[in-house]
Amino acid sequence: MSTARTDALDATRADWHRLAPDLDTEPMGTVGRILRIARLTTLMSDDLLAGHGLSRGEFDVLSAVRRAAGPLTPSQLARLLAASNASITKRLVALEAAGLARRERTNTDRRIVTVTATEEGVARVDRAIPGQLALERSLVDVLDGPERAGLEVVLRQVLLECESRIHAEPAV
Repeated sequence: MSTARTDALDATRADWHRLAPDLDTEPMGTVGRILRIARLTTLMSDDLLAGHGLSRGEFDVLSAVRRAAGPLTPSQLARLLAASNASITKRLVALEAAGLARRERTNTDRRIVTVTATEEGVARVDRAIPGQLALERSLVDVLDGPERAGLEVVLRQVLLECESRIHAEPAV
């Protein structure tokens, strides 16, 4: 007979049930797990990406710029990455200092700044992405194909609800 495995959210919910038995902690089980998975995955990504001289946030900015059909503005990056303008600025300063990205004023409107990746920035993302994808694959490989597909459908529904509430652009 196997014992059921529990995680940190099971303990959190049990604590709340002990303190306030009338609280409905079911959403905490779902949302809390999503948030905890995101935090732990970010920590693992940061460890992996440090070998490429990048944080997860910097990698996200460079990846977005790499995938874009043309230059992006810092505001577009903030919306795409669901990040604050201040955090995007901080990442861009670091990426520029490392020679991985550049900000330039447009010729048509000098108030508008666009962001592009340098050749080294593109090369760095291209070198880092296979390892990042391998890490992500290793995390979801605990699920079989139909489970992964079902989870993706359900998470897409939750993400679309979140994006509709804060009017974020869908990730590209």
